[in-house]
Amino acid sequence: MSIAAFIDPVALVGVVGSSFAVAWAQNGTAAALSGLSALRRELWMKVQEQADEAHRAVLRIEHVVDSRGISCADRVKSGGSFVSAAADAMANHRSLDGFQAAMIRLAAQRRARLTATVRFWENVADCAPAMGMLGTVVGLIMLFGNVSDAASIGRAMAVALLTTLYGLVLANVIAGPIAQRLARIAGEQVGWEEDAARRLVDIGRREYADIAAAAQHSHDQAPAPGHPHPRHPVEHI
Repeated sequence: MSIAAFIDPVALVGVVGSSFAVAWAQNGTAAALSGLSALRRELWMKVQEQADEAHRAVLRIEHVVDSRGISCADRVKSGGSFVSAAADAMANHRSLDGFQAAMIRLAAQRRARLTATVRFWENVADCAPAMGMLGTVVGLIMLFGNVSDAASIGRAMAVALLTTLYGLVLANVIAGPIAQRLARIAGEQVGWEEDAARRLVDIGRREYADIAAAAQHSHDQAPAPGHPHPRHPVEHI
């Protein structure tokens, strides 16, 4: 039997297109685009290499902060988008509370995007068998509606069986494994991002404390309202 017997472009496009369309409707455009772009980015990501790069970037941030001050943290642009965004937040805040709140928002945004990406492919895998079964029903309707035409029986039966086949292949061979791999990568990515965030918060805790101490010292040295600055005694020669 030729491989061509298993290829029906109309049935294939119908099952695949409808599965992706339903997943798109369930998750929205942003999640769908993120899920499709993950085929190029996250699916082939080497998480350990990314984690090592982030660790080196955090060490460079610590060195820059120790030598030049916390406002220069954003000069480090390596380590990936998460570390770069965290460095920008560190440089643009002047209190530990503000920096921690920014890190919480950043981590939540990252987790939400990763979760939406995985959920999109899980929904494709869930929809595919149902779309294949829908094609089977259409094929059976075509079959029983044209039982008097022997030439159409084979075509209708092929549609009925191939759509089920396409749905099973899409769910169990393509979308399902992609969703599982992305879920594993997302878990590992969240792990090293949380570790990097803890290190950066530790750096910030030390540096922001120094800023607060300097500000308090400056306030203590300032004259009270209504009191002139102390004058040095004038020496008469």
